[in-house]
Amino acid sequence: MEALYLTIPMAMCIAGFFLYVFVLAFRKGQFEDIESPKYRMFFEEEYPVQSNIETSDLKSKTKEDGPTSKS
Repeated sequence: MEALYLTIPMAMCIAGFFLYVFVLAFRKGQFEDIESPKYRMFFEEEYPVQSNIETSDLKSKTKEDGPTSKS
């Protein structure tokens, strides 16, 4: 019986904390649009394609300007 005096208030505190977190998430708009994320994967996004010359230039610049390079 004495254990109930400790566990019931602890359970109420934990429930209150989760209710507080839920209310904060609801106010920030976390649950406004629950339908579109599951359809977003069907839309293809176009990304710009880099040429091999641009890619090799980027690699050479990072090697020259890297943290271990000494000037």
